[in-house]
Amino acid sequence: MLDTIKLLRAKLSRVADSQGLPLYDEREVRALSDMLLEEVCGITRTDRLLHPDRIPTADQRTRLKEIIVQMEQGIPVQQALGYAWFYGERFKVSPDVLIPRPETAELVDWIVDDARSRRLPSRIVSDDEATPLTICDVGTGSGCIAISLARVIEGAKVLALDVSAPALNIARTNSCQQHVDNLQFVQIDILSYVDNMDSSAKSTSLHETFPQGYQHFDIIVSNPPYVCRNEASAMSEIVLKHEPALALFVPDDDPLRFYRAIARFGQKHLNKGGSLYFEINTAFGQATCQLLEAMGYSNIELRADVTGRDRMIKAVLSAT
Repeated sequence: MLDTIKLLRAKLSRVADSQGLPLYDEREVRALSDMLLEEVCGITRTDRLLHPDRIPTADQRTRLKEIIVQMEQGIPVQQALGYAWFYGERFKVSPDVLIPRPETAELVDWIVDDARSRRLPSRIVSDDEATPLTICDVGTGSGCIAISLARVIEGAKVLALDVSAPALNIARTNSCQQHVDNLQFVQIDILSYVDNMDSSAKSTSLHETFPQGYQHFDIIVSNPPYVCRNEASAMSEIVLKHEPALALFVPDDDPLRFYRAIARFGQKHLNKGGSLYFEINTAFGQATCQLLEAMGYSNIELRADVTGRDRMIKAVLSAT
């Protein structure tokens, strides 16, 4: 077993970017080797302590080699494996979707906590336990937010939107694999929809795009594109080359483009007292709060993630 670990870590240490610089530091190498041993071979750190003589099978060693070859090409480990863990479940990933991240799980936690404790003004206003909680996830990608909420919040009805057909195919696959069926998927460009929302002819046809019963919501949630182009130089080469730019970047001169559009979408599609939840660029927390306040939202709350960086916002649409 020790020889396998040493070989695995040695190979990971040699993985380099286009300039020949190591992609992973020592801490990351150790974490990745532990992850691969567990995911591919089913060997945990505890197993290694209790059964130090256990070694991977020939098939497992072959699979490890295949993954390392892909990682040497700069492919993220999750894409090499074919999946990422999120909220206790495996989600299929590909270059067509963002890899689910831990901070996004914190946003899901916030929504789940509010739903279970009835800290949702729209539910307090209606005070109707028999009415299903309705949720819309804008820019669903792999479906990690929408599917997790549909799976965890009992009785919820969830609509997942995305502009990308390949991303929606991934999300549908994840929904099927997790046996989650209390959600619908719709392909739509949220920017175009909002631009045309006030045009009566176009608004009618676009409004009909949503399935019956999925047109007004207690919650709208989104982890939209929010990385400015001028921030790309500080980002990992792995992300830049292997995750979709469509889901990452916004223009430098309009970093709040999607927040403005989705807040406008919420003005039309949130129930009275409905809640809007965003994952945000840490550099624009206050600016996003100010935008939402100017658009008539109240009870705006900015939250930090586990690392202490502003990462999430909740806002409530006035019930009056």
